[in-house]
Amino acid sequence: MKIESASDLVYWTYFMVDWDKTKQEPSDAKCSECGRGMAKGEPAVDMKGTRYDCYVCHKDKKVYWVRAS
Repeated sequence: MKIESASDLVYWTYFMVDWDKTKQEPSDAKCSECGRGMAKGEPAVDMKGTRYDCYVCHKDKKVYWVRAS
């Protein structure tokens, strides 16, 4: 996904992403609320080329954006 600025990710909620069309794969990350495994979604890339990984918990409907190293 292409974004203009990383600050845009603060406003992206679970319901703003079409999860049926977004590529996802299992990850080792655990949800901080329920403790279940999270899925790793498509990364977001801003105009500067910085990548932000997406982790999603479908049970709690939480999305976490983490700056990739």
